[in-house]
Amino acid sequence: MKKVSLDTWIQFTGMLSVLGGLIFLAVEINHSSRLAEVAAYQSRMEEIQAVRREIALSPDLAALYEKFYSQGVSSLSPVEYRRLRSWQSAVQRGMQSQYFQYLRGFLDRQTIDQTLEDLANGIYAQWVALDLVKEIQPQEWMSEIDDRLNKERNSR
Repeated sequence: MKKVSLDTWIQFTGMLSVLGGLIFLAVEINHSSRLAEVAAYQSRMEEIQAVRREIALSPDLAALYEKFYSQGVSSLSPVEYRRLRSWQSAVQRGMQSQYFQYLRGFLDRQTIDQTLEDLANGIYAQWVALDLVKEIQPQEWMSEIDDRLNKERNSR
């Protein structure tokens, strides 16, 4: 029987160490990806809550929305228009951020579909009235929105 040399044992131990390190690295990368996904969802929920809380707690903003919905954009003063447009621009940027997170794999398709549903149910019409549609980025996000709006129109 042939005796295994010390060098062979050292090489074998080294290979096992490298293999163990690679397995550990894969586990850590998977864990980091899941944490990033959770952070993206948490960020999305915090944005939505902040918007709703601001509208609920701000009598001026709530009154501004009521005026906009009941009397139209032409009823707004220049200051009111600018305020509502800035607010909706912030909402738009938040939705674009969610789409970016979706493209990077941190949000699932169901989440983006819900965002598109919200757009189809009135938010997009607000953006049209406030001349914000031209600011939608990236173009593929605009294509997703167009597809959803066309789908909604065709189902009616």
